This record gives sequence, structure tokens and C-alpha cells, in this order.
Amino acid sequence: MAKRSQRNQASDGNVLPPASTRQGSVPKSAFPTLFSAVWVPLVLAAVTFLVYWPSLKSDFVYDAREEILTEGFISSVSNLPAILSLKVLSMNLILGDRPGQLLYMMLLAFVCGKGPFGYHVCSNLLHATNVALLFVLLRRLMAVELKEPAKSNVLKAQLAAVAVTLIFALHSVVVEPVAGVSFSSDLLVTFFTLLALLAATAFDSDQFCVSMLTGCAGTFCAFAAVACKESGMAAALLLVVYWFFFRRGEAKGPWFCFLGSAIMVTAFFLAIRFLWAPPSRIHLSYLGGSFSQVFWLQPRLWVYMMGKLLWPTQLSADYTLENMSGIATPFALSVLIVVVSLQAWLATKSRLGALGAAIYWLGLVTVSNFIPLYRISADRFYYLPLAGVAMQLLALLLLTLRARNGFWVALAPLLAALLPLTLLTLAREDVFASDLSLWRDTLQVSPLSWTAHNGLAIALFQKGRVDEAIEQYQKALEINPTIAQVHTNLGIALNEKGRVDEAIEQYQKALQIDSNLTQVHNNLGNIFFKRGQADEAITQYEMVLLIDPDHLEAHYNLGLALLQKGRFTEAMAQFQEALRLKPDFGLARNNLAKVQAIVRQGASAK
Repeated sequence: MAKRSQRNQASDGNVLPPASTRQGSVPKSAFPTLFSAVWVPLVLAAVTFLVYWPSLKSDFVYDAREEILTEGFISSVSNLPAILSLKVLSMNLILGDRPGQLLYMMLLAFVCGKGPFGYHVCSNLLHATNVALLFVLLRRLMAVELKEPAKSNVLKAQLAAVAVTLIFALHSVVVEPVAGVSFSSDLLVTFFTLLALLAATAFDSDQFCVSMLTGCAGTFCAFAAVACKESGMAAALLLVVYWFFFRRGEAKGPWFCFLGSAIMVTAFFLAIRFLWAPPSRIHLSYLGGSFSQVFWLQPRLWVYMMGKLLWPTQLSADYTLENMSGIATPFALSVLIVVVSLQAWLATKSRLGALGAAIYWLGLVTVSNFIPLYRISADRFYYLPLAGVAMQLLALLLLTLRARNGFWVALAPLLAALLPLTLLTLAREDVFASDLSLWRDTLQVSPLSWTAHNGLAIALFQKGRVDEAIEQYQKALEINPTIAQVHTNLGIALNEKGRVDEAIEQYQKALQIDSNLTQVHNNLGNIFFKRGQADEAITQYEMVLLIDPDHLEAHYNLGLALLQKGRFTEAMAQFQEALRLKPDFGLARNNLAKVQAIVRQGASAK
């Protein structure tokens, strides 16, 4: 009778049964209490989506316009084999080294077309899904962490999991990867990493079919994570961390097979990614100019961004070293020693805390400057690490369950932070509404960002405010005169204003930095052609075709220049090439017909 009563208590949710004798397996009898409320993660996901609802009206910002509207790769399903075969790793595309994200973007392009609304909806849904997955993962890990809690402690633990999940959901650093469509890679990495960890929690080495299914799922997710972004290599490493802290007491054979396959597919992708990578047209240097300087400067970046995680104001789309000028390296190292010491202490007290610390640092170190980066730091880099922060906060809250009132004292600041975090997030979404608002806000925080000046100039140029754009391009070049694209953009703006000689000067400076800029050669050819300098124009167009034999505009322009020189046969060949690349190219067809008529007239006259 006593045993029957105890089982009834467990099913009613009054008492959690003891954990399985295996070290970290999830006790299946805990499902009625810790796993039955399916509606909770759904509500959390719905709340998250509603908070990010204002971003649905936003335009494309940052690189999204070029990736979706200009480059054109993802808009053609014929490019799908290049993604699936990983051929894109050897192509000079904006996202060429991220086939997972390219596949995702191609799917969105197929469904959503070229309007920003559908892309923002999908980013919001992906973040909301990550919120739900994080909550489910936390509940599964709590079922192992807690040992025979009272009913009141079960409810407290559920409330704690909700609170920390909402911190992750509503934190302002999340706005960048969610509202900036081109940063969906960070959402995807976190999505597959959480799925991989969930697969690991369901892995049962005693059941062959279950272990095969969950092991294959976890391995696939590890591969998908790294295929979406290099930082996704953290997924395979986190599976090892999970096994070590939660399941290493089980039979090692099945686990080693699972973990080994996840590590192998990750290593395989990274190997071919670096072997097939085309030469970069942008030279990246180490932070501070040398590898040794990275160790001196990176701690300042970490501590600076820890402050942003603690209270996310004055966020920037492009952080510069000047943002960290108030943080000395000795101070930063002292803070890091304290933080890591606290995390080590937490790891000794809580396996949940240990896994959270691993998610934070493994998610972060892979996007640190030990390998040169385009951006020395970014809010989006902290999306996956923020999930680790949430896990560590939950571990701390669970430790306070032993104290009489300690839990409520610890939980109160987190609950109090939710409203201001939401307000800051809503304000940050307004910043990401357009390129104009984004880059103006960035310059408020990072006035020495050449990227922000260049981005603002592009936005102003698109609005027809060419004089203001020229001013911003010039400011960008004052900060960094070595960026070929800024010289190119300034040349385009100067040419638009009729300042042709100055435009030529900027194009020539761009070519001194990178002689393979097809756009610059083509633009120079157009200037020479309009000036009646057909020979100089022909030289520039031929330079374009040496670099890119399938450059449509260059074939057509070269045909016009050859036609002007009376080289009719060669002109016909160029117009025919243009029509081969674009059969519905009306101008090329008309000019081809014109040249053919001239040739026929010449032949009949003879």
C-alpha cells in the first residue's frame, strides 16, 4: 500500500521519484511533472514572436539587400546542386562558405520572393523556436539535476526555467541576428546545437534502435550547425561536454560511436571548407596588427561585451577598439579571472552550470579574434553564448532552492529585468528598421566606424542624397583609406554628380588595392566610352572579361565599343555572347540586328 501511495504521489506531481541509477539519464517517471506542460514552451515562443512583431515591417539592412536582391545566387533553384555538393565553398559568394545558411536562404527566396516581410517572419519564427527548444532542454536537464524535490520546489524550478528562458528570448543583443536577415546563420547554429543536445538527452545506449536514431539525428545536427557557420563547430564539442558531465557512467561504446561521428563530420566540413576556400579579395589582419596583440586586446572585448549582456544599452552594429578605450587589459584580465573562477565553482556544484559555462565559452571562442574576423565583435556573436548564460542562471537558481527565501531573492532581479529588457529590445528593433536608422545609430555609439559611414553613405545615395553620401564616403576613407569598395562607391557617387575626373581617380585607387574589381573596370570603360575614347573603353571591358568571362554587361558594353570602332564582326560576337547569357536581353538583340544589317549592306555594296 505504501508503494502504491508513493506511485500515486509521483503521478500527481507531489514528489519526483529518484533519478535513474545511471548517472545522467532522464528518469522517465519524471515526465508527468517536468515534461507534461507542452503549452509552456509554446506560450514562450508566442510571447517571443509578439515582442519581435515590430521587426516584420523592417526593410533589408546590412548585407541582406546584396545577398537577396543583387547577388542573385539564392533566387535560382538551379544553384541548389552547388550547395548540396558543397561546391559553393570554392565560390566567391557573400555566403559561399556557409552552405547551410545558403540552403536556408534559397528556401526562403523560393517561398518569400524578394520582399523583406517573409524573411523577417521566418527569422522571428526561428528565434521563437530556439526559445521553445531551450526551455525544453532546460526542463530535461533539470529532471536529472534535481533529486526528489518537494512539489513547491518543482514549481519553483519551472518558474526559474521560464524566467531564464525569457531572458534569452527578450535580451536586446538578440535583435541583431533576428532583425538582420543576413545574420540568420547565428539563429541556425543555435537551432541545430540545441537539437543536437536534445538528441543527446534522448540517447539510450541500452536500446539499439533508439541510440541509432538519436545518434544519427545528433550527428546530422552537428554537421548542419557547422555548415551554417564556422562557430557551429561548438555543437560537436558540446555533445562531448554533455556526455562527460551527465552520461559518462553509461556504456561507452555506443556513446563513443555517436560522439566520434559528430566530431568526424564536423572536422570533415572544416577541412574541405579551408581547402576549397577561394583566395579572399579582402585582406584580414589580426586584431592590433599581430597575433600576439590579440591576447592583449581580446580580453577587453570579452569584458566589454559582458557589460552589454549585463545591461544592453549603447549597442552597436560595428564595435571598434575605441568603444573599449575605457577598459584596461589588466582590469579585463582581473574580471575574467573572477568570472571564470565563479563558473568553475558553479561547475563543481551543478552539472547544469558546467554545461552552461561550456556553451558560453565554446560558442564565444569560435567567434573571437584568434582567427582574423571581418568584425572584431558583434551582438550576433553572443546569441548562442546567451543560451549558456541562461543555463548558468538556472543552475544558480536551483542551488538557492535549499535556502528558505533565497530562491525568491535570487529570482526577483531576473523577473524585474524582463520589462526593461523588452522595452530596450523594442527600441532596438526600430534601429534595425532601415539602413538609415541603423547606421545613424551605429555612428552615435561608434563614431570611428568606417563601416557605419560607408553604410550610411550607401543608404543616402539610394535616397538620391548624393552630396551627403559623398561626405560620408570621404569620412569613411579618412578612417580607413585601404578599403577598395569605399573608393569604388565614392567614384560612383562622384560620377553621378558629374565630377568625372575625381571619379576616375577614386576608381584608380580602388584598382591599386584590388586589380580584380570587375565593377570598377566596367565603370571606367563606361566613362571612356561616353568620352569617345573607345580604345580605352575596350581595354577596360576586356579586363572585366579576363576576370569574369560570363560578365553580361561587359560583353554588351564591349560590343557597343567595338561597334563604335567599326569592328562589326567582333561586335556581333559580343552581342551573341550577351544573348547566350541572357536570351531575353532586348538591347543586345536589337544591336545585333543592327550590326548584321550593316554587314549585309556592306556585303551587297561590294
